[in-house]
Amino acid sequence: MSLAIQTICRAGAGSLAPACVEALLASGGQLVDVRSPAEFKQHSLPGALNLPMDSLSYEHRRLNARRPVIVYGASEVRSTRAARLLAGKGFSRIYHLAADL
Repeated sequence: MSLAIQTICRAGAGSLAPACVEALLASGGQLVDVRSPAEFKQHSLPGALNLPMDSLSYEHRRLNARRPVIVYGASEVRSTRAARLLAGKGFSRIYHLAADL
């Protein structure tokens, strides 16, 4: 799967190359869109699961905490909040897209 992604950032770390994103997805990574359902319906990345920020605190159960999670949202602030929330729920391999959608 080829995605139009310049870079992604790991929460609290540096950036990764687009090839790393593809490798994470190929190895079972989970792409999570934390925008509203309306925003998701307008435009989303292929293979993304829509788990809006306002429901992520309980919808995180739909994700596998042992697999990498790549989050993105309408702003880096939103995706960073999602990454922190997931870390608090026991996820350890959390990444967020650096670019806003």
